[in-house]
Amino acid sequence: MDAATLKPILREEMEKFAGEGHNAYSYLTTNDAGQVYAVIDFATVNQQWLVGAVLIVRLVDDVIYIDRDQNTPTLFEALQARGVPTQQIVLTYQTQFQPAS
Repeated sequence: MDAATLKPILREEMEKFAGEGHNAYSYLTTNDAGQVYAVIDFATVNQQWLVGAVLIVRLVDDVIYIDRDQNTPTLFEALQARGVPTQQIVLTYQTQFQPAS
């Protein structure tokens, strides 16, 4: 798939990770070029305010780099279900990874 095809699929799937949760709200944010995406959580846990990035992704040319994913099921699984070839998805948060060729 080319970047023009990947971009809307990636955005649609990432939007599913944003929204209201138990004592939390998650927001999808992206840069103007649509190359960097993040889902940021704002939560209250045990009367403590927590903020963190639970999903960080980059779209470089026609490759999706998932730098952080703390979700179950994962974005990788969602992208596979949408037909994105696994060779176009790199899980950089794993200790060892092979850059897409």
